[in-house]
Amino acid sequence: MGRRKRGTHPYDYTPGDDRRFADSGVGGTLRVLHGPGRGMGVSEGVSCDVEVLAADGGLLDECHEGKFGKEHRLHGTAPGDRITVTVRGGFGDERLTASRTVRLTGDLADVVRFGVGPAWHLVETIDTGEKDPWPHSPTAASWGAGVRLRGAEPA
Repeated sequence: MGRRKRGTHPYDYTPGDDRRFADSGVGGTLRVLHGPGRGMGVSEGVSCDVEVLAADGGLLDECHEGKFGKEHRLHGTAPGDRITVTVRGGFGDERLTASRTVRLTGDLADVVRFGVGPAWHLVETIDTGEKDPWPHSPTAASWGAGVRLRGAEPA
């Protein structure tokens, strides 16, 4: 059996990813999660916009639903920094918002996930690998949008 390809599953990362990250000079990474469903990178009716602010209120990053497995390195950050992440998600005309302040640790094993929507818990369990994404697809009554922050812990 060969080495698993990076990005095959959004919740997987390898020791090589940790080494590359440690040399990157950033405090953490962020990935937009939305669905539920296979890939959770194709919007299928779920919208998700994320804004990341530094402790001084300056904009660090903006991202939205998109490419499967896309990890955003939070450039301009370092371990110990506090950031505020705001998620705005929706399906159809419904829009929900959630914010959370986290402290960056620089250790990819530290993970914080949060989001909005009636099926956010399902999106989260698909991302952790506890649920199979194949039998699910987003609907007006079953959708979720949020983020996974690696290298972060609750502030």
